[in-house]
Amino acid sequence: MKRYILKEYGSWGVMILAFAAGPAVSARFSTKVFAALLALALFINAKQAFTVWMRSPAAERSIPLAVFLGQGILATAVMTAVAGQSTMQLIPYAGIPFAYLFCLKLLGEHALPTEVLGFILLSLSSLIGRFAVSGVIDPRLFLAVAVFFTAGVFKVRIQFRKEVRYRVMMIAYLAGSIVIYLTFGLPLLLLVPLADNGLSALIRYRAALRTTGWLEVSKGLVFLVLLVFSYA
Repeated sequence: MKRYILKEYGSWGVMILAFAAGPAVSARFSTKVFAALLALALFINAKQAFTVWMRSPAAERSIPLAVFLGQGILATAVMTAVAGQSTMQLIPYAGIPFAYLFCLKLLGEHALPTEVLGFILLSLSSLIGRFAVSGVIDPRLFLAVAVFFTAGVFKVRIQFRKEVRYRVMMIAYLAGSIVIYLTFGLPLLLLVPLADNGLSALIRYRAALRTTGWLEVSKGLVFLVLLVFSYA
C-alpha cells in the first residue's frame, strides 16, 4: 500500500497551513475539524492512486482505479457529513479538484497550469477549515490564501530552472496579486512575506532544497500570523 501514499511533503505542508488558517481566523475550535481534515487528507492522497493509474499498463489499472475511487467516495461521505445542510453551498468549489485532475491527465504533473491548479486546490483547505469550526463559507479567505501560496509555484521554478520567463512571470504574478488584493479589499500586509519571491526573481539567489523548503514553511507561518492579525 506504500505505493498509494503521497510522499509530496511540500503539498502536505501547504494543505495543513492552509487548513490552519480557518480555525486561526475564526478564533474557535470544533470537533468537526478532525473529520474535515481526514476528508481533505483522503482527497489529497487520492492523487497518488490517480497518478499510478495513469502510468500503469491497461491490464494493471483496475487496482489503482479502485483505490482512487475508494478514497474519493469515503472523503466525499465524510465531507458531506461535516457540511450537513450546507453541502449545496460547497458544491461549486468541487470544480477545482475536477479541473486539477483534468489537467493532470492531459498536461502532466509538472505542467504549469497543473501545478497552479494544484496549489489552488490545496488552498481550498482554508475554506473547509473555516467552515468546519464556524459554519461560515468565506471565499475571501480562500482567495487570500490561494493567491499567497500559489506564488510558490513560480518560486520553485526560478530556483531550479534558468529560464528568464519564470522570473518575469514571478514579477507579473506579484503585481497581479496586489491588484487582486486591492480589488477584493484584502490587506496588502498579507503579501509582505512574498517579498522573498520578488527578491529571488530579481537576483535569482540559489539555496539548498531543504533550505528552500523551510523558508517556505516560515513564510507560511508568518502569513498565518498576519492573517489572524488582519481578521482581528
